[in-house]
Amino acid sequence: MGRLVRTFLANDNPDGLKTVEISNMTIKATVFPRPLLRDFLSREESRRPGVYMIYGKTLDESLRPMLYIGEGDPVSERIKSHGINKDFWTDAFVFTSKDEYLTKTQIRYLESKLIDLAKSANRVDLENVNASSLPTISEVDKAEVQQFLEAIQLIIHVLNFPFFEPLSQSSEPPRPNEIIYEYKVKNFLGKMAIREGKYVLLSGSTASEKFRNSASQSIKRFRASLEQDGALVESGREGELVVVRDIPCDSSSSAAVIVCGGNAAGPIRWKYQGKTLKEMEQSAD
Repeated sequence: MGRLVRTFLANDNPDGLKTVEISNMTIKATVFPRPLLRDFLSREESRRPGVYMIYGKTLDESLRPMLYIGEGDPVSERIKSHGINKDFWTDAFVFTSKDEYLTKTQIRYLESKLIDLAKSANRVDLENVNASSLPTISEVDKAEVQQFLEAIQLIIHVLNFPFFEPLSQSSEPPRPNEIIYEYKVKNFLGKMAIREGKYVLLSGSTASEKFRNSASQSIKRFRASLEQDGALVESGREGELVVVRDIPCDSSSSAAVIVCGGNAAGPIRWKYQGKTLKEMEQSAD
């Protein structure tokens, strides 16, 4: 069963202000780059209660992107103040209800849950200084807000921002007739499957603890985040790490990087029965 997600380019520019809606749901997301803050403040959505996120990458590739999550009733005053007082952000994501039904307590609840999700995923550095306390809401309100929360996660995922996606997930054994690719380098062996549009480095894979001389700061940061997440641990053998949780990756090269500790061309490094991933993909055409 599919789901319809509609994106509207407000000024006919894919890099400009856009709105995102999910069919049969009251949630409405407004996404815009910082230079278009004034344009957002002139819109009706800015005068509604809602939750928002402001996001920005640093010039130093050794540092992670930054994210701030907040709420406002209306959101306009909070977003406007961040335009003056916070320098790090480049993009904003604002979530409001088309029927204006969200209450102050509900948006505080959403804010708190989103902060918890971002902390758990550990993909960004949260700029929130103080954690938001979870307010008490009724069982009915909680069920309704949960749908809103899941919709926010879906929209952020569709927009290709991994704020709330865990770095790793519980290990899953190979499925019947599933193709398992291997990447052997020195004494290390990586195993990878393609699942739900992701290249998944499987639990049990081993990796070099040492980085290659060519390893960039972003590669070192990526590996460090996986160790902090608990997905990649010392195996007990000198110079070796072992994957203990499945790690979804956006590319086969990202999965290979974990194994070898440096740059690697995934399509030609991963093999199945002597054929490279690239050859397997080409033969599938």
